[in-house]
Amino acid sequence: MSGDAAAEDALMEQVDSLIGQGYVEREKAVEVADAVPEVRARILDWLRLAFESGDWRRFERQAGVAVHLHPEGLGSILAPVLASRAQGVNSEDLIDMLGELRDSEGVEPISSLVRERKDSDGPFFALCIKGLQSLAEIGTPEALQFLRVVATSASGEWPDSLRWHAAEELGIEDELGFDEDLMLGGA
Repeated sequence: MSGDAAAEDALMEQVDSLIGQGYVEREKAVEVADAVPEVRARILDWLRLAFESGDWRRFERQAGVAVHLHPEGLGSILAPVLASRAQGVNSEDLIDMLGELRDSEGVEPISSLVRERKDSDGPFFALCIKGLQSLAEIGTPEALQFLRVVATSASGEWPDSLRWHAAEELGIEDELGFDEDLMLGGA
């Protein structure tokens, strides 16, 4: 390993140790960036390296820092990782991050994942609902169109729970005459 590569690896290790375990809150991300100022300039490269090597543990932890620092181009890294469906990737976290970033690059991989999982994510549809919420956060015409397609689909095309949540995100559940109890399986 060259001296530059060893130094870079040492910085990544330092960042990993500062991140610690669990969810990375904004305060923790800022603390890490203050302790290792190089993070702001290098985090995207580190995420690419983790993606290429399949080091999902490192990827997730550093993405947790990056999402709070909002570096330009983060969505361009997160969206392909979500689209890759790589074994070991935490799709729910990536969906949350893309929604938080409000990055239009997240629309296609999120909507594709929701389409793929609509028949297997039940009965609670946690991943799909998170996807619908993130699409609403992104708010582009394409994201809103996907929500509208789900909300206005014929009964049976999409699970009622997902139709309800899509309509709720658009604020059109009353307009569509949806009954929350019936659609969500309540009494």
